[in-house]
Amino acid sequence: MEAEAIDSVDFREAQHKNWDSAAVGWKAWSEFNDSADRHISERLVELADVQSGSRVLDVAAGYGEPALTAARKAGPEGSVVATDISAEMLAFGRERAAAAGLGNVEFREADASSLDFPPASFDAAVSRWGIIFEPDAEAAAGRIRGFLRPGARMAISSWGEPGQVPFLSIPIRTTMERLDVPRPPAGTPGPLSRPTPAAIGGLLEGGGFSKVAVEEDEVTFEFESPEHFTAYVRAIAAPIRAMIEQHAGEAQEEAWEAITQAAADAAGGSKPLSFSNVVLLASATA
Repeated sequence: MEAEAIDSVDFREAQHKNWDSAAVGWKAWSEFNDSADRHISERLVELADVQSGSRVLDVAAGYGEPALTAARKAGPEGSVVATDISAEMLAFGRERAAAAGLGNVEFREADASSLDFPPASFDAAVSRWGIIFEPDAEAAAGRIRGFLRPGARMAISSWGEPGQVPFLSIPIRTTMERLDVPRPPAGTPGPLSRPTPAAIGGLLEGGGFSKVAVEEDEVTFEFESPEHFTAYVRAIAAPIRAMIEQHAGEAQEEAWEAITQAAADAAGGSKPLSFSNVVLLASATA
């Protein structure tokens, strides 16, 4: 799945700004996120066959996951390089690593397409909802494969079909309808851009990986109220914030209010709200 209809340079620059602006929100909601999706980081590390002493590359690590999970598994004899396009997200990742007493993690600011390491620098690679935002994801995967020793494993994750991921599809659909936002060009990277086993597995296949396997998991978010849900989305969902912030004044608040109402409607008016979301995990051999 290629994104020929978009300008990769402009797209990455927008991503850089959007995720820098979301870093404060990720910091505020990090414990909430960790409690909901820790098992995804653990499974990615397992699928990538990270062992004690492993050298691990985390692509688009954001605030440090699954980099920190991999660092715990690799131990003091191993090492992790966590890369991301956002300096602000990485700064928070450094704080988290220091607080956890993990001295075997290095954080580097770089997008997936411009990574540069010697051949066979790593024993494993991971990316949790990260490389799916890269405009040239298959090419980036191929580049990463060159950094891995032969036979090493890479494991990545994506969200499922929109109808299977209500915590994202509800605010995205509501925003697009409320603000009359046109659909993005086909192939535009984003949180829901690799929603099938063929799409996420094809990313690794396109990078030259072999023995591709895809499995399904689930992440459930529990919210105290529709307002709590909207506060979460507003804080951490950089692509949704970017759509809304393109509009002026009252239109923004009206969009957030519409999201709150849509969440309440989806939950049948119940409090608290519980949204279960499908996750796809793809792994392959270099």
